[in-house]
Amino acid sequence: MHSSPLLTDPAQAWAPWNPDANNRWDLARVAHLHRRAGFAPSWAVIQRDLAAGPDASVDRLIDGEPTAGDGQPALAFDAMLDAMTEQLAEGASLARLQGIWLYRMVFTPHPLRERMTLFWHNHFATSHGKVKNSLLMQRQNDLLRSHALGDFKTLLAAIGKDPAMLIWLDSTENRKAQPNENYAREVMELFTLGRGRYTEKDVQEAARAFTGWFVVRDRFREIPGQHDPGPKQVLGRAGTLRGDDIPPILLEQPACAEFLCEKLIRQFVTEVDPISTALSASLALPFRESGYDIRVPLRTILRSNLFQSEAVRRRRVKSPVEFTIGTIRALEILKPTVQADALAQACGQMGQHLYAPPSVAGWEGGAAWANSTTMLARANFALALLSDQDGALGKRLNAQELAAKHGANPPQEACSFLIDLLVQDAFDRKVRDRVSAKGDPKEIAVTILTSPEYQLA
Repeated sequence: MHSSPLLTDPAQAWAPWNPDANNRWDLARVAHLHRRAGFAPSWAVIQRDLAAGPDASVDRLIDGEPTAGDGQPALAFDAMLDAMTEQLAEGASLARLQGIWLYRMVFTPHPLRERMTLFWHNHFATSHGKVKNSLLMQRQNDLLRSHALGDFKTLLAAIGKDPAMLIWLDSTENRKAQPNENYAREVMELFTLGRGRYTEKDVQEAARAFTGWFVVRDRFREIPGQHDPGPKQVLGRAGTLRGDDIPPILLEQPACAEFLCEKLIRQFVTEVDPISTALSASLALPFRESGYDIRVPLRTILRSNLFQSEAVRRRRVKSPVEFTIGTIRALEILKPTVQADALAQACGQMGQHLYAPPSVAGWEGGAAWANSTTMLARANFALALLSDQDGALGKRLNAQELAAKHGANPPQEACSFLIDLLVQDAFDRKVRDRVSAKGDPKEIAVTILTSPEYQLA
């Protein structure tokens, strides 16, 4: 597998991709868009977007669908889930919190918004293990979702006052007499600029600016008596700086937009190829000029020549959440869907415990998702989905009936349908023939779901 030459040509890389006689908007391209920008699509979604074309398909992902997977109007579904989380979050177990979010992902009419909520959860990685307050963790999740496709400027300002974040990075100990540098350091290193783009003095001075921010009765509270009012200098900006002054200073640095755009390229394009400074910088400029509107680089990426280059297809390992939610949505395991607690447990066995990233740097991702233990867990999940015995995950899918629902009635047609639905052009002729030769749609579905090709996005 070779890198795309577009990785070294920013102008061509980010130019809009347009289909022609040699590069058609086909089944594989539609599925690629949804694997990366949402979750694996159902057959009906593939066919609809195949007819609609790339512009309409990208717009629909950014704007959201009018109807949720359970048939409710999008606004009604969101209101129902918001009310459910508000009612259940306080005192909820970690497994319950995870299950609520996974349930939302299964049925969401906004798959890109949920993918970006997951992206920001990993970016602003905060763990229930230290916060030990399910209500605060849920409120942070709601905050990330509300700004997931909004502007990063607002999100950055809000996350610094988020109670779960304040507890996670010890900001509740950040007093005038003894500033705590944890949040000041991570907001530069992991949230905005990246290593080498600030000094230790910048961290120390920013920590002084953030003094006096606390959590009182589960709410953000600023205590003036604990704020250091003295003069400070952060990244060349001097004055009696306060906490609210730091995010704009960070956003003014060209490195901020470049750092974020490189992470978006890693998320949506490739996690294995080198990303040149020129490639991220050319994406970052309009991002900064837009006031950090997250939709600007996202739309550019999803419509780009680079995104649609076959050389970057399947250059990412699906995270456990992408793997499980995409499989459920693609196979239409919705009425009834799987038990949320069992789904949360399965994701954990594959190495991804929502609300519990392993460190402030989040999950490592990439090849770290694929080891003997986690790959066995993925295989067990696939077997459970197709099982007639598993009451939590199985007894909900008949592969032959799903194929027949979409017009693929004879067994051989059902086999081709499942391959086209789940992996499209990932199998070469020999593998496709070998898989099809199994005959039984259930066995074919398990073979596809456990194949190396299916683990890649």
